[in-house]
Amino acid sequence: MSIRRRALLGSLALPAIAKAQGGWTPDRPARLVVPFAPGGSQDVLGRLFAQAVQAVTGQQMVVENRAGAGGILGGEAVARGPADGLSILLATAGQTTIPKAIGRRMPYDPQADLAPLMQVTDSPVALLAAPNLPVADATALIAHARAAREPLSYASTGIGTNTHLIMEDLKARERLNVEHVPYRGAAAAFNDLLAGRIALMFVSVPSVLGFSGGALKVVATTGAQRFPSLPDIPTLTEAAVPGFTASIWTGLALRAGTPPAAMAYWTDAFTRAMAEASLRERLEGLGATPAPGTAAAFAALMQDDLARWQRVVAPLNISLD
Repeated sequence: MSIRRRALLGSLALPAIAKAQGGWTPDRPARLVVPFAPGGSQDVLGRLFAQAVQAVTGQQMVVENRAGAGGILGGEAVARGPADGLSILLATAGQTTIPKAIGRRMPYDPQADLAPLMQVTDSPVALLAAPNLPVADATALIAHARAAREPLSYASTGIGTNTHLIMEDLKARERLNVEHVPYRGAAAAFNDLLAGRIALMFVSVPSVLGFSGGALKVVATTGAQRFPSLPDIPTLTEAAVPGFTASIWTGLALRAGTPPAAMAYWTDAFTRAMAEASLRERLEGLGATPAPGTAAAFAALMQDDLARWQRVVAPLNISLD
């Protein structure tokens, strides 16, 4: 289909969408605020969604990277911006639940100042063991870490990140003798893991799929089901720790007080975009499972996430301020 024909079809679709959503349509380009630097996994997701929404609606959407403070600057840009329906946050736990759980001072209240729109993706994390660690599977790794005379070092991608808190949750539940070594990103942690300087770590599945620097020993993933791109890797629930699941989710949020008609417009637009097979295939190739849902479901997810991390961090004395 030609670009001209696509644009024509998009413009023809706009009146129908406007009618369905109470007459509201954007009167200028919308922006999708990605609270991370260009080139990362969230930036790639944001650009895929912006392109897909633009294709199904004909509405121009600009990706704006607002990196800094673990994504909080991006969250602030939407939470403190106008409630005009034209600024959408690509939201993760880093701007919504984890900072609040650890008591970090924030320039906005995620629950009061942001209006959840919907969850869009979900990705489990992978549990890795160092190649020289004498374990072959998750059951052996858990047993080894529980019985270790000296603490085993585990890596994370930073203090107060998903990968840190998920391991602390597992540590408390399974009484693991492990100690935290934070890194600024997965790449340096992978190097030390492969060299045996770090014993184990949780890391996002996209990071595992994108790694080409050596053979990683992946012993489990943390989804409710096995991840399609890693079909031979069991879940932690089936392999060693019944009921233990965790994921890195991504959703969308707007400024609280955004008109309901604008919220409905974007819900319809992103739902239609995620129904496109091409987008779903690209997301799965990146290690992200499409997870469209309702605003209520996304709000409940964030509330559950906040409660979980508040419980995990209570004994840890974490401070990032």
